[in-house]
Amino acid sequence: MTSRLAPLALLVLLSGPSSAGAGQYETLDYHIQQMIVQSAANDEAGVQTFREQLDNLRRPEAGDAAQAQPLFQQGLDYLNHNQPKEALSAFRQAFIADPADAETAGQLGFSYLRLGRLKEAERLLVYALALAPARSASWLHLGQVYGQSGDATRSAGAFANAYRFAQDRPRLAGQLRQLAATDSADAVRAGAAQALRPGQSAPATQLPAAGKSTSVADLPPPAVATPVPVSPPVAPPTARTADPAPSTPPAGGALLDSLRQGLSNLAKPANTTAPNVGLRPMSVAVGDNPGQQIYQNSIPRTCLIVTFRNGKTDSLGSGLLVSADGLVVTNHHVIENADNLAVKCGERESVARVGKRSKEPDLALLMTTLNRVDGFVLNDAYSQELIGLEVFVIGNPYGLEGTFSTGVISGLREIDGVRYFQISAPISPGNSGGPVILRDGSVIGIATMGLKKGQNLNFAIAAAELIHSGLFDPNRMKISAARGKNP
Repeated sequence: MTSRLAPLALLVLLSGPSSAGAGQYETLDYHIQQMIVQSAANDEAGVQTFREQLDNLRRPEAGDAAQAQPLFQQGLDYLNHNQPKEALSAFRQAFIADPADAETAGQLGFSYLRLGRLKEAERLLVYALALAPARSASWLHLGQVYGQSGDATRSAGAFANAYRFAQDRPRLAGQLRQLAATDSADAVRAGAAQALRPGQSAPATQLPAAGKSTSVADLPPPAVATPVPVSPPVAPPTARTADPAPSTPPAGGALLDSLRQGLSNLAKPANTTAPNVGLRPMSVAVGDNPGQQIYQNSIPRTCLIVTFRNGKTDSLGSGLLVSADGLVVTNHHVIENADNLAVKCGERESVARVGKRSKEPDLALLMTTLNRVDGFVLNDAYSQELIGLEVFVIGNPYGLEGTFSTGVISGLREIDGVRYFQISAPISPGNSGGPVILRDGSVIGIATMGLKKGQNLNFAIAAAELIHSGLFDPNRMKISAARGKNP
């Protein structure tokens, strides 16, 4: 499991299961949900049975703990200073370095909880508990997720497991009493109170069989049906804790492999046409050194394209967001042999499907759910006046996300009837499909190819070819009227 593939496993975790089939995540979730059911019924033997079954499942291979540790500590520092967004970013990077660490996954789930992103929090906490079923903090936070979702029964079962596996039971009981007395969500208060009265637990909820999605929609109506406000979660410990070792040593990387394979079963995203609401136009860089401004404005619109073939990761490429309703452009050769696709633009992620494609010019249009973010402004200029202008390239060479390089437009070339810009900005495999940007922030080309012999002899399809290609309605994108002017 290389570090560049770990974000993919995270994407699969966050995307949700499909009714088309059962992946490894659904197996893990089934065991966690059964531990909740048995706990809600105060069945200690049942809880231990499903815990032992989890312990016997294969685990992912360990990652780079040395690289992950400082990122993990940075995340804890951010949490201690009430900066959950920054903590989320740090824990994500720690997860990329070592996706097999249960505490990293648990803190990542807790950060999603702090930000009110309950679906993502649930899936990361379930994953963390699958790695370490006796981790009390993850059970506590999962109970808060279910309570804030309005499900008092599952909240109570998760809280009861938090108490069952706690190394410091008096402290955990105090946390539950605090939640039962002061939490703003009715179902959290009810679940915590129920967990403190294990002898009076509610009847167990019937859950789907293994292999079926256990989303809230598949379960009986929650105890509290009305929406509840998101309340501050109980804070996690400020340092790593020693979790009980699994009864069976971890083995192999089948878990994350199957998570990657599970993407093939995800539902295709809808072709959304959400209104262009609440969008901010790209800022125009000023001054003689616009690189930092260009990077900051462009990185949320620059995408990592991950392709899958035969259930395995096949290749990595780049793309650019070109509309507020989630259209992403890349090269045709990036996605040509893909069975399934995933896209990450900035910090936002989505599965994707091909809308239209063309070999000449080498372009493809992807449909994603990444709406409500302004796309790049496309510049349809193509003239000798552009030669010598500074350009900026952002992409993912060899999977190194968000790599930024600069150069100039070196020439205009027409190859097989397609207009290209020759550029001196360095590009490598993985840059294909990424934006080539002028100083005003508009995209003048799409990085496509380079000559191996020679230095910085690289080529980008002119944005004018995209604009006039008929891949999609030009009214859905922003086009710069400036032609050949140096901003």
